[in-house]
Amino acid sequence: MTNPHAPSLTKSLASPTARQTFAQARWVAAWVLGWVVGFGSFNAQAQSVEALDWQPGQSMMPMVISTPHNDVRKLLRQAKYPQALLLVNKGLVNNPRDPQMRFWQGFIFEQLGQSDMGQQVYLGLTQDYPELAEPHNNLGVLYAAKGDYPNAKASLDAALRANPNYAAAHENMGDLLVNMARQSYERSLAIDAKQRGLTQKIERLTPVLAITQGKP
Repeated sequence: MTNPHAPSLTKSLASPTARQTFAQARWVAAWVLGWVVGFGSFNAQAQSVEALDWQPGQSMMPMVISTPHNDVRKLLRQAKYPQALLLVNKGLVNNPRDPQMRFWQGFIFEQLGQSDMGQQVYLGLTQDYPELAEPHNNLGVLYAAKGDYPNAKASLDAALRANPNYAAAHENMGDLLVNMARQSYERSLAIDAKQRGLTQKIERLTPVLAITQGKP
């Protein structure tokens, strides 16, 4: 599933087929550094440039302006998560509703191994900004990693309603449905071991689940 911008941050879910816990699986999350909240258009900007009125004798090169968002993005590229979190928290003191800073905060919590806190941040974002697909997607990733498939599906459904062309959310939904299918087959087989064809269905899902588990 897909999360914030840091070169292709992908998470995958580990499948029971591989005898791993779902917390070990990786799903596609939103790329943090390149994802910029824009409410309708998401533009990745490496820097903020302010054009100044030109005067004789001045350089015609624009001045690069340091902004809190740019400073956080730079630290995220360098994987300096504790430092980035300090800047994010400082920015949220000045603007508590800043969706970009909040999104980065959730992502950083994940990178620091505090997925429960990240989940709460994403949940708050989906409530305050339901039109943004990325927080729904990342929330779905965290639910799925915990094996909470109903909430994972609900979150991914919300992501796709917000953005029907969100490729990562479609991929995550596909991975989730494959895992849910296997889970249902196994439960059915446990109830009635005499059912024909279920074992074969599970075996045929195994290669797909293996690919899901091994996503880069």
